[in-house]
Amino acid sequence: MASSVSPRLRAVVAALPLRPGMRVLEVGGAPGAAARLVAQRVGPGGHVLVVDRSARGVELTRAACADEIVAGAMSVLCTAVEDLELPPGTAPFDLALACRVGVLDGRHPRGRDRALATLAEALVPGARLYLDTGDPLDEVVLGG
Repeated sequence: MASSVSPRLRAVVAALPLRPGMRVLEVGGAPGAAARLVAQRVGPGGHVLVVDRSARGVELTRAACADEIVAGAMSVLCTAVEDLELPPGTAPFDLALACRVGVLDGRHPRGRDRALATLAEALVPGARLYLDTGDPLDEVVLGG
C-alpha cells in the first residue's frame, strides 16, 4: 500500500520528528495513507490515532489500515477536531499532524481556536502540531 502514497505526503511524514514508541494524533487522516507511514516509523511500541469528521473517511481508514488496527498500532475516531474528546483512559499524544484540514490551515478560521484548544488537551505539555502549510511543515506549540 505504501507505493500509493503521494510524494507530498511522503515528504510531510519524513519531516516529522518521529521516534520509536511515540504516540501520534493525525487530524483529518482518512483514508490512512500517512498514518500507515507514521505507524511504521513509531514502531510496535508507538500508536497512531486517526481523527476524521467523515464517517465514510473513517470507514475507509478502518478498511485500509485493518492490519495496523488489529495489531494495536493504530486506532480511528470519527469526530471533528473542534469536538475532539479522547476516550476515557487514553494517554495523551506526543505530537499531532494535520494535512489539508481547513479549520487548521486557514481555510475555515472560525473554528481554529477551539480546534487548537481540544488538541492541546489531547497532547502532552509542550507538544507540537505539524501543519502542511509550510515547506513542508509549520509547527504550532500546544499542550503547554
